[in-house]
Amino acid sequence: MKTLLVGINSKYIHTCLAIWYLKASINEFDNITVREFTINDIRDNVLSEIYREKPDIIAFSCYIWNIGIVLSITKELKKLLPDCRIILGGPEVSYDSEQIMAENSELDFIISGEGEDVFPVLIKDLYAGTEQYKNLQGIAYRSSCSVIFNKGFNLVKELDKVPSPYNNELMKTTLNRIVYYESSRGCPFSCSYCISSTFNGIRFFSMLRVKSDILRILEYKPRLIKFVDRTFNCHKGRAKEILKFLISLNCETVFHFEAAADLFDSEMLDILSKAPKGRIQLEIGIQTINTQTLKEIDRVTDIDVLTENVKKILGIGNIHLHLDLIAGLPYEDFEGFKKSFIYVYNLKPHQLQLGFLKMLKGSRIRLESQKHGFYFRDYAPYEVLKNKYISYDEILLLKDIEETFERYYNSGRFGNSLNFIEKSCFTWDSFILYEKLAHYCRDKGYLDRPVSYRENIQILYNFYKGVCQDNLSFEQFRQYMVLDFLSTDSSGAIPDCLKREDDYLSSGDIHSMLRNEEFIDRYLPQYKGIQAKNILKKVFFIKLNLLYPSDEVLLLDYSSKDEVSGKYRSISVKT
Repeated sequence: MKTLLVGINSKYIHTCLAIWYLKASINEFDNITVREFTINDIRDNVLSEIYREKPDIIAFSCYIWNIGIVLSITKELKKLLPDCRIILGGPEVSYDSEQIMAENSELDFIISGEGEDVFPVLIKDLYAGTEQYKNLQGIAYRSSCSVIFNKGFNLVKELDKVPSPYNNELMKTTLNRIVYYESSRGCPFSCSYCISSTFNGIRFFSMLRVKSDILRILEYKPRLIKFVDRTFNCHKGRAKEILKFLISLNCETVFHFEAAADLFDSEMLDILSKAPKGRIQLEIGIQTINTQTLKEIDRVTDIDVLTENVKKILGIGNIHLHLDLIAGLPYEDFEGFKKSFIYVYNLKPHQLQLGFLKMLKGSRIRLESQKHGFYFRDYAPYEVLKNKYISYDEILLLKDIEETFERYYNSGRFGNSLNFIEKSCFTWDSFILYEKLAHYCRDKGYLDRPVSYRENIQILYNFYKGVCQDNLSFEQFRQYMVLDFLSTDSSGAIPDCLKREDDYLSSGDIHSMLRNEEFIDRYLPQYKGIQAKNILKKVFFIKLNLLYPSDEVLLLDYSSKDEVSGKYRSISVKT
């Protein structure tokens, strides 16, 4: 018999860790194949690729981003492979498995919760033609014309007994992709919108297992390892030990964590301060600063402590910091969300994600949706449409602001330009800047289609041109846009709307500097002994007379990029 494990990811760079855990748990069986696709793949191609495998058993890992595709494909697969047994698992089918089975006759089994203990029993039965699976908890199956559901939610009690999935087969698939890693399962907190709150407690892999796995993964030199622990630092001592270990390693891999900043103490901040620049990324969910909202969703957060720790982390300068907000929460109207935005935005994180509340299956907030008048999509990802506090029109506006904010602020390519617009035109309200920019992009049709980076430059240029009446301020803005472009783009091909001949140095002046040994020793020592024409392939000179003194020029060095900001090294040099 042949078993096929299928993951359908939201993007190519993502991997489906769950199916690799399942494969590791059934390695005693022969003919086990893993296939990964994305939601952007042509559906017919996914169907044909799975069919060509001619499996006897197919298992899908189901999430909010892929459930629609999974259910549509399984219908077609049952027509083509009527004897094939189809198994679903994952969070999207763990809370209403009996109903899903009843509505989708092509499905044979659904496993609720974690599958590493239960899945091998089911596979063994299907291979042997036995039915021990009928005694398992948290499993739905068919008996004659009926759906049987054995109540329960499967959780693996001793995580170290789960075989590590990080073998050669998995790691070969992760080239240029994110490697996901979990050092724990569960969460000690009970936020009402999160399904981690539907079961109590948190379980940990041993430190020996964590360190062994990480060292194994690093043999393949991944660019990014993303820890998927719900709150990485909920156990302070353990988090500190892991961070010390990762900081001590000789590697270029970046490690990403979701953390609660209000749980950081002075020792943790000291540990983080010693990390090599860019080694650690932190994602911190603030969600809202509304205390009534925080209480209603059972989110325990000390905003004052969190704020101070965020400032300290940003002040260290060696860690990329990503903060999150959620729109659509109870008791937070449009103005309330605006206050949360301004508060978090003023902290100036490297990224600020504006998310929208998802009424996930199994979450308490979904079960209590009538209390706050929630209306949400019936289809995944079940995003909120409106509630007692915020209208759908306001949600749509926030969606436009989110997209605009993603293109400009979160891209990291317009920092100086946005700061200048804010200080010159929107000092009283930073939110208004992005609201007006979103309206501008909506009215011009820029939010209805993909827009390139260079077109985004033109759009922002035209936007400021429309709100600025001062020629000197506009010229200063243009120069900031040139600075932003050259700091993040090594082509030197300044967009036409920003290009001015007066900005450029003469070829003779540039070559004179690059032939000057004292100049090279001071500003570009790594190029010592290299011919000027070859140095020019890696450097760029520009005059920005409203940003720098008249006797100075800006030198961009494209051989070196900041590990946190992603910007190239720039130096102001005297001519």
